Amino acid sequence: MTFRVDTRNHQNFATSGECDELTLFLLRIHYPIAEFRDRIWQQYAVIESELLWLTALHQDTNLVVPYPIQNLSGSFITSIAIDDTSEKLNCTLLRWVDGFPLDIEPTPMQSRRVGELMAQLHQHTSLWELPLGFMRPKYDWEQLHGSLMKLRSLVDAGTISVIDFAVLESVVQRISNVMTALEKTYTNWGLIHADLNENNYIFYAGEARAIDFSCCGFGYYLYDIAHTLLHLLPENRRAFLSGYQSVRQLPDEYQSILEAFFLAATVDNFAFFVSQPNEHDYLLETLPYVTQKLCSKYLEGEPFLFEL
Repeated sequence: MTFRVDTRNHQNFATSGECDELTLFLLRIHYPIAEFRDRIWQQYAVIESELLWLTALHQDTNLVVPYPIQNLSGSFITSIAIDDTSEKLNCTLLRWVDGFPLDIEPTPMQSRRVGELMAQLHQHTSLWELPLGFMRPKYDWEQLHGSLMKLRSLVDAGTISVIDFAVLESVVQRISNVMTALEKTYTNWGLIHADLNENNYIFYAGEARAIDFSCCGFGYYLYDIAHTLLHLLPENRRAFLSGYQSVRQLPDEYQSILEAFFLAATVDNFAFFVSQPNEHDYLLETLPYVTQKLCSKYLEGEPFLFEL
């Protein structure tokens, strides 16, 4: 749960009669508000690791990010006891990032700016030496298989047909083979945002800024890209990749891998909605389109990334 905190420094008011400029913060209470959230996301070390990356981005780059503020004890995390129970809430405070979300599809130029932004994030993490004890979840074939198992529960409920689920199984197996064969090196694997969609990038004076790093973890850089492309029209996908490659090169065979990870991100997104009954109508409507239009092309070796 998140809150914006507006503050003013009134210490100078008595002498000058003027308040200092308004300062904004983001207060986060790390408690799951939905069952889909595994408990790992609320663990102290996991939260702290996200904040260590944000601090490094703030210190090492020119990117504007929501970097954390230490409490009076010098810690990024403040743990608060819940009533008389042994359970605690972890709370964090970050500097607010100015900017505006898009309420329409981004323009090609805006998509290019987001591509440049992601490349800068990848460039930093590929060179950053991880602090001792750094801990974030992984976006790998095991996580993808877990997403598939969550979707299996909707087959008996009739939300997902047996035929559509069989197609997803075949696709996930092929994607798992791609991930297994892809060597994890500093050039293709590292810390990724993992959720840079239209809700989590904003614009300020034409500059794209990333917010909400709460889903960041270890994964393939191409998976991170694919997750963002999932939310863009085909022509904007090209603009995004053009912006990305102006900062950081992609491998020669990137399109085929991107299409595999595009479907992996789709499966992960669908799994996100499993524990949210109000989204099941969306799954009922959308999943058959994905299996018939996208998965079928992928299984037949036909490109689709810039067509559908």
